[in-house]
Amino acid sequence: MTLEEHTRRVVRAGIELVNRLPFTEDERNKWLKKAIRCAVWHDIGKLHKSFQANLKKGTTVVSIRHELISLWFCEQFLNLPIDELFAIATHHKGIVSDGFKKLSLYEIGADLACHLSDDPELVKNAEEIVKAWGTLFNDVSPITNNVSPKDAYSDEIQFLLMNDKQQSQPTDRLQLARMRGLLMAADHIGSAKTESDLPVWKRLELTDFYPTTLNNKNKIVRVPFRPFQERMQRYIGDVILHAPTGSGKTEAALSWVYANQTENARLFYLLPYTASINAMVRRLKGVYGKERVTALHSKALDFFYEEAINETNNFQQSEEIARNKRSASRELFYPVKVATLHQVLKHALHGKGWDMSLFDYQNALFIIDEFHTYDAHLTGMMLATLKWLKRFCNAKILLMSATIPKFLLDRIVNELFDGDTSRILRPNPGNPADADILKRIRHKLICQPKKTVIDSTEQITQILEEGKKTVLIIVNNVSTCQKLSQTFDKFNPKLLHGGFHRKDRKEIEKSITADDRKERPRLLIATQAVEVSLDIDYDVAFIENAPIDALIQRFGRVNRAGKRKKPSEIYLFELSIGNTKRIYDQAIVDETWRVLLKLDGQELSEQHLVDACDEVYEKGYTEEQERNFQIGFNHERIVNFESTFHAGDWADWVEDVIDKTNLKIDILCENLRSEFEAKRKEGKYIEASQLLVQAYPWECPKEHQIKLEDKQNTLVATNLEYTKGVGYQRIERSPDFHFL
Repeated sequence: MTLEEHTRRVVRAGIELVNRLPFTEDERNKWLKKAIRCAVWHDIGKLHKSFQANLKKGTTVVSIRHELISLWFCEQFLNLPIDELFAIATHHKGIVSDGFKKLSLYEIGADLACHLSDDPELVKNAEEIVKAWGTLFNDVSPITNNVSPKDAYSDEIQFLLMNDKQQSQPTDRLQLARMRGLLMAADHIGSAKTESDLPVWKRLELTDFYPTTLNNKNKIVRVPFRPFQERMQRYIGDVILHAPTGSGKTEAALSWVYANQTENARLFYLLPYTASINAMVRRLKGVYGKERVTALHSKALDFFYEEAINETNNFQQSEEIARNKRSASRELFYPVKVATLHQVLKHALHGKGWDMSLFDYQNALFIIDEFHTYDAHLTGMMLATLKWLKRFCNAKILLMSATIPKFLLDRIVNELFDGDTSRILRPNPGNPADADILKRIRHKLICQPKKTVIDSTEQITQILEEGKKTVLIIVNNVSTCQKLSQTFDKFNPKLLHGGFHRKDRKEIEKSITADDRKERPRLLIATQAVEVSLDIDYDVAFIENAPIDALIQRFGRVNRAGKRKKPSEIYLFELSIGNTKRIYDQAIVDETWRVLLKLDGQELSEQHLVDACDEVYEKGYTEEQERNFQIGFNHERIVNFESTFHAGDWADWVEDVIDKTNLKIDILCENLRSEFEAKRKEGKYIEASQLLVQAYPWECPKEHQIKLEDKQNTLVATNLEYTKGVGYQRIERSPDFHFL
């Protein structure tokens, strides 16, 4: 691609972006001029002979920062606004500070004089070059007749390019950040040659997501919206939806979008797990069109690759498509993004890409689903971030859950909505259609005091041998799950837990959610991984005790629609087979058992579960949980966002969100090494990465964990063995870790 062609693509990308962002007419006109001007001049520094020599050699070694030469041209011969100069100077690297991909003091200082002396012809003809370049792109920016251009940048721009001096400058730093974000997005889109592919915003209509069901002939037919869904279609502004599992919360959420959508404003649908995100992406593509919707989470590359390989059947082409989609999903490209909360926290904490989010989040709609799954620290950060989105970005918020303890609901209402309880919307028990959901009896609880699942082996075996019912067993750790699979081996159970690599996990999820329910496994043995929003539905369950909010999710995987003639039996065991100290707060687990024991033998309505949840959390967070909540809720970078950021800089946000001692690490089991190396040799890098399993840090020495920060390193564990359908297990061998 020639420099002229690239520049024209970036100009076009800038125009298309501005026309697809939620601006007023005056804002759009202003940003169009700035986007076009920045695009025209951002890469003129590539004319330097050293940069051209590198291109001809095909070298990847960068000996010159072309964007800083562009800055020199613009400072010496054009009178561009300071935000445009800043964007041009930083559209590849961040300002001088600690971290990767940041400019250095040498690059913004002494290097310039050296580069100019290396290309005297460029300096001699600089003014004529600028005039010719402006003419080529019909840019009418006035050109300064500078007969003696300086070989150093002005103090003003140098100070803005330095982390420790930027905040002392009188310049509007938010404007600097916005301009930088817009130019970077346009540059990336132009470089990818996708400037003509930017999706056009779509106005959502009720007919796009009308609820459906299967009739007696197994055909899909439309059914009316429930009354609470219709209320959402008229509800303007922030709201909390508290409705049971299986009641149609997704249709209710889209009803809220229908009522609150504004032209070009983005939609963010936040979910806690990658499996539920991928499923929601597929669903929303059916509503909005596949070109408008994307996934945004840590494993999105796998998701995009799977989509691409199914269409192309060519792994090289699929890898390229997947990487391009992952890059575009992080930027100002898609109007609908299904993401994890972490992706939004990342920007609230000034993580990389936060400057682009200033446009993405403006006037946006945020749906936060299943937020009850977050721990106290993450919940605190979530509320702080939602306050920031409301205040700073004029965003609208919808929070949804079937399980909201009263103390948390009260806190959300007080912190986000100034105590306005009218922001809480529930199905109306006085309306027959809504009451049908609330009074629905799906389960009969049978408590098993002082017992474990093993004590019911004979009962489970008998049910499976009769062949009339499907069985779900949910335990609290992976090793228990694997041991039980041996106990019931003759029934060909499927396992679902966190010890699978991504290739196996994908096949398992596909199997247990097969469209033809007859193809689904009759026996599923799972850990808390089953709490994810997977469309599974079993006849009877045997479940180890856990916190009430987790149990409500587990119960929801049994008799999901409540259409069976009798309530499904759920056997709840007081004792876990494995150790749960690293997983759950034991005090909450014990309190859950105490409360649910009072419901032993009863048929459970949704209200029973709501009341049980409120009773378990009657006193709110524990002292330690409250402390963690406050740390998250009062995080300085979020609460004081406007005064703590530096334009063109970003922070290591992960350490602020996740305790690294609990952050799982990728490891290759020794017996998969040959397959891994073979795939890499073939160039199937994404497929190779799907063979890695996620292990806890205490399973690996600390000195190796440090090396893992280099993404090129692959850690091999000789004492871990992988078995398809079972997952990874420790074998009787001394640990021996090494890197490929």
